[in-house]
Amino acid sequence: MRLELTGRHVEITPALRRLVDRKLAKLERLLNDHAVSAQAVLTKERYRHRADITLHARGERFLHGVGAKATWATSLTEAVGKIAHQAKKVKGKWRAQKRRG
Repeated sequence: MRLELTGRHVEITPALRRLVDRKLAKLERLLNDHAVSAQAVLTKERYRHRADITLHARGERFLHGVGAKATWATSLTEAVGKIAHQAKKVKGKWRAQKRRG
């Protein structure tokens, strides 16, 4: 999966990039490698770290999640959790469509 990582008011360090890769790997496993690309925008505002993630899955499906917490790890976890919920719903629709024929 292609990853486009953008930092606003924050420098993207190798450690931060690894953290994002590790969190997005969970979504890639959940979607059975049907994830095409992902865009992550990391923004730092005073005491809040905001992670804005958009994932492009097969069939022109776009999954979007935003997390804003005190640390990067918790904000990414929140955003990935929202996308995981959407991914499970989409995956269920794919299965139902496959059963119908």
